[in-house]
Amino acid sequence: MKNYIKIGLLFLFFIACFNVQAQRKKQNKKSVKAKKTSIKSNSTSKTSSTITGVTLDTVKPNVLTITSTFKPFLKGASKLNFTASMPVLDTSKLNLAYNIPAQNLMFTYQPVPIKPIAYTNSFNTNIANSSYIKLGFGNYAMPYAEVGFSFGSNQKTLFNAFAKYHQAKGSILYQESTQAQLKLSADFNTIKNHDLVASLSYKLSSQNKYGTNPNFVFTKDQLKQNFNTIDAAVQLHSKANTEFGISYHPNLTASMFFDDRQANETTIILDAPFEKYISKKLLVGFGVFANMSFYKNSNTSISNNVFAIQPKIQFANQDLMIKLAVQPTWNNTELEILPDISAEYYLAKEKFIVLGGIKSSIQKNSYQSLASNNLYIDQPTAFLNSKTNEIFGGLKGAVGKHFSFLGKLSFLKTNNQVLFANDTANNKSQNFNILYEPDLKSIRISGEISYTDKEKFSLVTGVALTQFTSQEKYEKAFGILPFEINSSIRYHVLKDVILKSDLFIWDGAHYRVKNNITGKSKMAIDLNIGAEVKVLKNINFYLDLNNLFNNEYQRWNQYNVFGFNVVGGVVYSFH
Repeated sequence: MKNYIKIGLLFLFFIACFNVQAQRKKQNKKSVKAKKTSIKSNSTSKTSSTITGVTLDTVKPNVLTITSTFKPFLKGASKLNFTASMPVLDTSKLNLAYNIPAQNLMFTYQPVPIKPIAYTNSFNTNIANSSYIKLGFGNYAMPYAEVGFSFGSNQKTLFNAFAKYHQAKGSILYQESTQAQLKLSADFNTIKNHDLVASLSYKLSSQNKYGTNPNFVFTKDQLKQNFNTIDAAVQLHSKANTEFGISYHPNLTASMFFDDRQANETTIILDAPFEKYISKKLLVGFGVFANMSFYKNSNTSISNNVFAIQPKIQFANQDLMIKLAVQPTWNNTELEILPDISAEYYLAKEKFIVLGGIKSSIQKNSYQSLASNNLYIDQPTAFLNSKTNEIFGGLKGAVGKHFSFLGKLSFLKTNNQVLFANDTANNKSQNFNILYEPDLKSIRISGEISYTDKEKFSLVTGVALTQFTSQEKYEKAFGILPFEINSSIRYHVLKDVILKSDLFIWDGAHYRVKNNITGKSKMAIDLNIGAEVKVLKNINFYLDLNNLFNNEYQRWNQYNVFGFNVVGGVVYSFH
């Protein structure tokens, strides 16, 4: 009996152990499944916090044991590493446009009157003071005086006064002349964005018509001729463009010109140009021009007027500059359409410029302009304005830093070209009549070379050769020089020593005498040299040797100029 009881208890013990073992396996399976569900939930919700070190006790399934606390941390930052390398080379070409005014190297060499003595102002670049007095004397009883004063402020108002007097007397009977000039000017800088310049001047030119026929006898009063000029001018210049980008430079001049034989002329000139840049390459302009004069002598009264409207368009880039202008111009009552078309093409990085174009212009002839060319003219009886049509081409440029040049070929056609011919009446051959050639055609070759080394040395030489091809009325172009060379040198040998030289060479002009006999003057060569030396702080001495070859040539027929002459003196400068 007891054995059966022991066997029964043992059987129950095995069954209990088996149930406990089965319960532990089932509990472990639930724990593993719970962990997988928790991990899956954490990965799905992407929570930023986790619980670490958590274990489930199989004996106590409802109890969690925390083995460590939560410790937040930052993820390690990545370090930026820079690799050294050369910058990328920019080979693109910038298109820059500069508004640089064209350098006009062309000079007009027109016939100028030959004074009884050739004189050139001294090269006074060493004189730093604003006022000076210059006195001199020469071998032909030629006192010379010149005074210049400047006072005021460049920032506000600057005043200038200038006066000059020169008298000479030669060895030929009645070979005398007197030149006097007085000029006052004021530059007003007080006007906002504007520069206003006003001036008033008086000029006297007194000479005798000493180129007489030796077969006739004259008194000094019969040959004396005085020209007087009074000028008043006002100029207004815009320093900055207006709000519309317009720049302007109008000027107004009033002039009164009269002689000592009851002839006078009043002239008013208005020139008002306006310009505006549409873009960096395109410039448009518009201008109004008026030149009005009224001439009167004891016998007649003549009015002579020229009016013009001056529109223009100018295009410029790095390689090309084109100017287009068509100007309606009223020559008294006659309307003229004057083209002004030119182009410049830059070669070899702007060192060489090819130029060409067509230009028409009207030269107004007045008593004042004619007398400025020939001091020995008779009173005019009529005025015709000269119209010139020019077709030209050429080359200009620079070589190195100091040398520049210009060469130009022109085909010219001039209507009413002014000519000067001796009066063919008895005992009046010393007077020059004014003739007008209706149609004069010519070919002109002109050029210029210059060499400049800062302010130490400068050389400028101009050449003009004119070949007259055809004329309609007169046999020759009386009074016009067919060939000219003008050269000037300035050299600073030392800081206080300046040397200068001027050379004039020209072929003689044709002339006409009694019975319409024509002739030609001889070639002229006139060399002048001079020096200026600074001896004290404010005192300079100067010496000029004129007509060094003693060539008594004739610019105008029957009028010999002075031979070799000397002029020397002193210059005193002060504040």
